[in-house]
Amino acid sequence: MVEVPEYLLARSRERRAELTGTPPPDAGDASPETPSAEAPAAAAAVPAPVAPAPIPEAAPPPPPEPDPPYVQAAHARKRMPYWAASVMVFLPIWAIFYVGMLEPPDSEELVLADNGATVYSTCASCHGADGSGTATGRQLNNGELLLTFGPAPGFDGLAHHLSWVYLGTADTKRLGLDFYGNPDRPDGQREVDSFASGMSGFSNLSLEDLVSVVYYERVVHGGLDAETAALEEEMLLALVADAPAFETGSPDEISALLTESALGHGIDLAAGE
Repeated sequence: MVEVPEYLLARSRERRAELTGTPPPDAGDASPETPSAEAPAAAAAVPAPVAPAPIPEAAPPPPPEPDPPYVQAAHARKRMPYWAASVMVFLPIWAIFYVGMLEPPDSEELVLADNGATVYSTCASCHGADGSGTATGRQLNNGELLLTFGPAPGFDGLAHHLSWVYLGTADTKRLGLDFYGNPDRPDGQREVDSFASGMSGFSNLSLEDLVSVVYYERVVHGGLDAETAALEEEMLLALVADAPAFETGSPDEISALLTESALGHGIDLAAGE
């Protein structure tokens, strides 16, 4: 059975009413029509309005990462004051002046005792820091050193002391010498091999260091009197100023060089007699 559409039925009723002269039945009197299947389909075809999705709130930015420790230390460190920039301008001038002050002093400025104390630090292991001696080095204090290398009349103890430190046991024997020091020593002149441990030679020292350590030993450990110490310092400074080269380093050679330098610098050697 074919279903007649509603609009055709309505048109048929209107036409019948026109022919019969009766009003068409009220649309409200008509039996309710069963809704067609197209209506729900049409209704379903129209999409329902969709409410707009809420816009999510922006997440707060993450907290900044802390600076590394070395950056924090740099921020916390005190800054150079602005006025210091002007001071920096003069630093090159100060550097030149400072370097000039570091130049080694000439012979007239040489401080023998101070320099000798530094050089003697290499001797202290054998002779003791206070000169009291050890099993490997002779005693120097309490007058022992001046008994061997003292300023006795007719004996140049300063020259013999310089030669002994310069040559040591081995090179003194190489010169054919069996004894060293003052021949009039109360208990006899020292034999080169009379101590259990031989004396090391220090010919590798500069002339300044050699005269400095000998002067230090004579004054500090030997107890040389002030007048003689002043004369010997003058002689040693004169020797350093002339800077002669030692050929053998024997006592006689060094004694002659000391005398020559002293006379050349106007030192009165008779004052020490």
